[in-house]
Parts: sequence; structure tokens; C-alpha cells
Amino acid sequence: MDFFSQTILFFMLISPCVGTVQRCACSKNAKGCSNINQMPVDFQTARENCKEQGGQLMSVRSKESNYVVGFLLNNMIGNFWIGLYLPEGKCSSNTSLLRGYEWTSGAQSTGFANWASESMACSPLCVSVSSDRRWVERSCSEKLDGFLCESNQRNLCKGSGSSSVVILDSTQCMYAPCEHKCTPVPFGYTCSCRKRFVPNEKDPRRCDVFCASSICDALCLRDGSCWCPAGFVKSGSNCEDIDECESNHDCGQICTNTIGNYKCACHDPFILVNGTECTLTPSAFEGFHTTFPPDQVLTTPSSNYLARGSLSTPGEYAGLIIFILVAVFAVLVLVRYLRSRKNAAQEFNPPDYAEFQESVSITLML
Repeated sequence: MDFFSQTILFFMLISPCVGTVQRCACSKNAKGCSNINQMPVDFQTARENCKEQGGQLMSVRSKESNYVVGFLLNNMIGNFWIGLYLPEGKCSSNTSLLRGYEWTSGAQSTGFANWASESMACSPLCVSVSSDRRWVERSCSEKLDGFLCESNQRNLCKGSGSSSVVILDSTQCMYAPCEHKCTPVPFGYTCSCRKRFVPNEKDPRRCDVFCASSICDALCLRDGSCWCPAGFVKSGSNCEDIDECESNHDCGQICTNTIGNYKCACHDPFILVNGTECTLTPSAFEGFHTTFPPDQVLTTPSSNYLARGSLSTPGEYAGLIIFILVAVFAVLVLVRYLRSRKNAAQEFNPPDYAEFQESVSITLML
């Protein structure tokens, strides 16, 4: 590869935009993806940011994971958080590969370690990596150059350009893995799409029909069959955007309609988790005497929670109200009947027997 091609590849893989996903890599089967984010944040902020993306800070538990780190940090300058930390109240030890540290994913084991030093510590520390892939312990409050996220939901590369999503596969384009166009690059390959198409958000190897505005032309074949992108409805020869926020959506608090989709947000001090839920982390309770387990969060259910439950239509609500009214009426009729029986018994039976009958009626009513 000549110098010009290397230069083009370098700028294709590395975006100069600070505060966004710089590079995204997916496994060979595209079922798991990882990305690198450049923004000056501490460990906790990095952790929350990964949750907002629907993932978590990256766990480097194998040589394969370390290979992904190598790709993400290739030609990158700076230090980046990964999901490894020493909990408060614990001391590090050389008796295991993790030395007493824990993954934010909850896993307590690893088949790989790459520590930069053998120093011991008894205070809360967090771990970062740089282009040499070495694990460095440092204060969790430090603001580093960014962080690495991972997810098994295949949507971590959502919003990344097609050329910035690399499928890690040594066979590259040999078996035509892309739906439209495949380009071999170091570590694997990238896929791109033809005009009017964009990479699928969950699988960058696939291509979806795309509309850049709320109304666009439908994509039609010569036989007259037409398609509209997901999130649009066909109206004549056009595709019109569906406002999901006016119908069914999964947002816990705030829903904003976008072209072909929608996005969720949360009121302060909630943060967005898994793209739809709003949660309060323990940090939101600083200054209070309430304590929570390290990973416990308080979740706000979706505003459409009832709509997705057993009562989803106005007719079903009306049916429930009618049922309640009929039940109340039946109880009143029963009480009136029992009272009439009581009065009849007192009128026609001797006093002692009437008292006995009254006690029986009371028992039945209870």
C-alpha cells in the first residue's frame, strides 16, 4: 500500500470530531461491537456514557478482546478508560490475574491480563489503556482522553459512518460479506452502500433504504413494487415519516421524533440506559444518608407502560368500568336480600329462634 492510500485510510478510520464515536469495530459475526470515544471524562462519567449508548465499559478478558483494543487504539494518542476498577475497601493482590480488581460487567474472572506495573494499592483505583495496550492503574476521578465501550446488542455503532465501522476478520472481503460493497482494510474490512441506502444500525454489513427528509420518494422497481424505510409509511408514490412519539414508543420520560426513528432522553438527575430507560445512579444521592449497592439503579418505567400491558384500548378500559359497576350492584342486591330475610325471620319466628337466625345471617354476610 503506497503512502497516499495509507493517508486516505488513516483519515477514513479516524475522525477529528471530539466528543463523538471515533471508531467502531464489530466481531466477525457482527453480534458484538466495541467503540472508542474521545472526550475528557472521569471513570464514572465514562461508565454512564457507555450505558446511555446501550453498552458498558469494555472488558478485556481474552487475547481476542485485546486484539480489538489494538485496533481501536491504533494510531490514537492518549489514555482511555476500560471497565476495570478496584472497589472501595479492597486491596490489590498478586494472587490472581485481576489482582483484586473487578469488571464493571460483574465478571470476576479473566483469561488475560496486561498490567503495566506490579504496584499494590488499598484505595479505589480504575484502569486505563493507551496505544501500547498496557493496563495502568490511576485515580478514578482523573479526566482522561476518552473510553472504550462494548455491547452485544449490535447497535453500538449506531450513527457511525459506514467507513468507520470495521468488521474484524482476517479473511477480509474474500467471501463477499457485504450486501453492497466491501473494502479491505487492516484488521478486517468495511462495508458501504449504494445511493439511497445506509448501513443497517444493528448489522453494518447490511444496507437499508434511506430517506433524508420526512417526505421522500418511495424506492420502486420496474414491476411497480415499492419500498419505504423503517419508520416511514407509503403514501401514494411517497414515503412519509411516522411520528412514533405520538403513538407507541418505549421512552421512560422524554421522546423526540427524528426522521425515520425517535430518540429518548431523561430529566435531571436521571440518565438514559439501554436507549429507553431512565435511571438514578447512587451518585445522584450524594449528600443523603441513603445507601445503595454499587450497581443498583432506580428505573423510571416507560410512559407507555399501561398501554403495553393488559389494558391497551379504550374499549378494554370501558369494559373494566362496566364490570366494576355490575359487581357493586350485585353486592348491593345481595345485602338487600339478606336484610329482608332477617326482617322476615324476626317477624314470624319466636324471639330465641330469631336471634339464632340473625347470628346465622351475620355470619353469611361476613
